[in-house]
Amino acid sequence: MEVLIIGAGTTGLLLAQGLKQAGIPTTICERDSGDRYKYRQREWGMTLHWGSEALGKVLPPELRQRLHEACCDPFYSPAEKDGFLFSYAGHTGEVLFKTPAPNARSVSRSKMRRLFSEGLDIQYGRRLDRVEKLDSRVTAHFEDGESITADLIVGCDGAKSAVRGTLVDAEAARVSTMDINMFNFPAKFSAETGRLIRAQQPIFFNSLHPHGYLFMLRVQDVLDPADAATWKFQILFTWQGHPFVEELDTQEKRTAWLRGKSAEYAEPWRTVLSQIPDDATFGIDRTTLWKPVDWSNSPLSGQVTCAGDAAHAMPPFRGQGLNNGLEDAAQLTERLVKVKADAHGWREAVLDYDEEMRARGVREVGISQQSALMLHDYHKVLESPLAKMGIVKSRGEDPECADGKKVVPSSGLTTK
Repeated sequence: MEVLIIGAGTTGLLLAQGLKQAGIPTTICERDSGDRYKYRQREWGMTLHWGSEALGKVLPPELRQRLHEACCDPFYSPAEKDGFLFSYAGHTGEVLFKTPAPNARSVSRSKMRRLFSEGLDIQYGRRLDRVEKLDSRVTAHFEDGESITADLIVGCDGAKSAVRGTLVDAEAARVSTMDINMFNFPAKFSAETGRLIRAQQPIFFNSLHPHGYLFMLRVQDVLDPADAATWKFQILFTWQGHPFVEELDTQEKRTAWLRGKSAEYAEPWRTVLSQIPDDATFGIDRTTLWKPVDWSNSPLSGQVTCAGDAAHAMPPFRGQGLNNGLEDAAQLTERLVKVKADAHGWREAVLDYDEEMRARGVREVGISQQSALMLHDYHKVLESPLAKMGIVKSRGEDPECADGKKVVPSSGLTTK
């Protein structure tokens, strides 16, 4: 059995590491050039919590021992029992709720990719054009005219996955867009401001505002724990509705608007917003989602599948995207390893993975969607899945909050 992975993100790399350990021949193709992938990708932090179990199953022991290298602050040790993610009222500074987060780690997107890619041969600059079924195998054709034939193709190519588009029609493959806008960028501040931020909480924390804003601050990188001037932070500021992209169509307007919010906040958010650096560059991202569908009727079913954001793109407001992607890698690896010597059994293994992934993905995308909406309505914050469920892995057949009430999908989505 030979496996072709499209996309060298965290999920694709972890899957490749697991298959490599099992002796299953695997090729990884990444659409970005090597230079862009290694040095010019956007950077942000992610929260690793229940997905650590998947890492323990799949990541080679020598890389697991170095997991701290992927942390935003490699010098910080997470609380094993009493760790919490705090959510504050941004206008007063009072604690609204705290979410249990034992052993939660704040990890860097670029550092985790760097660690997980060690020992893997990645082919860069390979943008997928189409997938063709040839007898018992499948062939990926790339825009550069090259092609690769394998027994199984796994799309780990992000929310707007090209691989997903080979399993379902174009309309079904499109992501849905929520009416939630976001600024997401790294920034450095003075040593004094850096210490002010970490005095609030050492790694990351949220604030919610009556005007419908969510503001998350996260330590993004720490070169020297004793020198606050070297610390870098992630700014995630989100809101629903107005102002829209066309209203903030220049960097000058975006920076001025964000700084102007400082008067509406208590400390430390007031200082942080007022000191957004002049050289900060950021656009407006839209919140997107995609719920997995049943593609078992596709001619490629059992020979092509997806994982990570390609399989279930979810809003980031409950911290589930990374952890579900790692779970995908572990679930698929486990199934393929069990049947690697069976010339036919691996297709059933892929279909079994699809079924487990789809149920889990539909459930979590629905919960994360509801969390996104409620966290931007200050009067519903305490009823949100983040407040009631926390960041634990969701369970059951239907999206539910911790009190057993179903999470009801909202209307108002558009596709693109």
